[in-house]
Amino acid sequence: MIALKKLVVGTVVALTAAGLSACGSGDSGGGGSSSGRVEVVTHNSVGGGSDVFTRQVIKTMFENDIIDTQWPVRNVPAGDSIGAMAYMAGRSGQEGVISQVTPTWIATPMTVEDAQVTLDQLTPIIMLAEEPQVVVASADSEYETLTDFIEDAKSQPGQLVQSGGSSTANDALTRLVLQDQEDASWKFLSFEETGSRITALLRGDADIMMGAASDFSEQVRAGDLKAIAVIGSEGLEMFPDATPTDEQGIDGSDLPVQFRAIMGAPDMPEDAVQGYQDQFGELLETDDWKAIAEESGLVTDGRTGDEFASYLEEQTTIVGDLLESQGLRKDQ
Repeated sequence: MIALKKLVVGTVVALTAAGLSACGSGDSGGGGSSSGRVEVVTHNSVGGGSDVFTRQVIKTMFENDIIDTQWPVRNVPAGDSIGAMAYMAGRSGQEGVISQVTPTWIATPMTVEDAQVTLDQLTPIIMLAEEPQVVVASADSEYETLTDFIEDAKSQPGQLVQSGGSSTANDALTRLVLQDQEDASWKFLSFEETGSRITALLRGDADIMMGAASDFSEQVRAGDLKAIAVIGSEGLEMFPDATPTDEQGIDGSDLPVQFRAIMGAPDMPEDAVQGYQDQFGELLETDDWKAIAEESGLVTDGRTGDEFASYLEEQTTIVGDLLESQGLRKDQ
């Protein structure tokens, strides 16, 4: 059960409003900000998946002359996105504050009673990509498919272990759905940093891990890990031996979708939103981005405006229904 208390939330809001937990500052060029200063907020600590992705995006934009200096990143890891949202919410109307968000920003506030911040308070700018989840095991594991793991989990309930991120991240939510669907149970070992999740898998403290293809592509290429499934109906060229879960007889229709998107501060001016949409839209057309997408298993999706807003509403409904079905929703 998720144990984020009201007192913790209040403390997080106060701390983040005061500008703590920051990494990087200074002036920057370009962006939708008329002042020229742009700060990009992420809910991960330095080295976390969203932090790495955010910095890679900024670096690519700079190297392709879309922006004229690298934007600073502000890391606000407190509260599994609650802290980052509180920081954003406290900067209503500002043009120079944007965030890179994932479904965790939707899920976490739903698990907190009387949460003061939610994703719908922010300004949608642009969707960047969907990120299919991949399931991996150690190279010497007996599991060749996710079905193998699930069948073993059924025979020894609560004994096997999945390493992963926060309790509201997609890998954790996917586990809940799969356990219900397959009438199986296994433990979840949570780590903030991707490297710690992989280490747990390699040293035998965990049996499987779910994540983005880029999280463990190097370990798979080195032969330390093997990919045993891709969540959904489509495979990935970079992991040809990992069959989609639909082909393994596992229904993926109710599983949450991992996405990466850009949001602005509340009430961001329309001209600033348009400026960011133009810049990130240009990013998605570059050869460097296309190489990143191919290497990372990303599916580019540059929707904006009403189409992006509708997508967020749809994902909010999916995640909310899932959390409610698990008895984890506390915001109603």
